[in-house]
Amino acid sequence: MMKKTISGSIKSIGSRILLAAVVATILALGSGCNQGAEGDRCNPDLATGESDCNSGLTCQQSPTCAENYCCPTPLTSSLNGFCNGSACTPPPDAGP
Repeated sequence: MMKKTISGSIKSIGSRILLAAVVATILALGSGCNQGAEGDRCNPDLATGESDCNSGLTCQQSPTCAENYCCPTPLTSSLNGFCNGSACTPPPDAGP
C-alpha cells in the first residue's frame, strides 16, 4: 500500500511539473509579440523591415538623448519625455 501512495504522489508531481512547463512556454511565446510602446527603448541597428516599436512609431534618438526610443515623427509631436528629450539621459559631452 505504501508503494501505491508513493507512485501516485510521483505521478501527481510529474503532472504538476508538466503543466507548469506548458504554462511557462505559452507565456514566453505570447510575450514575444509585444513591441515597444511610445517612449520604450529600442534598437536602431535591426535589419531593414524589423522594428522594436508598435505601429506608427519608429526607433529614433532625440538630439538631447543618449539612447533611442520608440517615438512618433516628428519627435516634437510627442508628449512623452523620452521622445521630446525632456526625460532622457543626455549624450556624453564630446569634450575637447
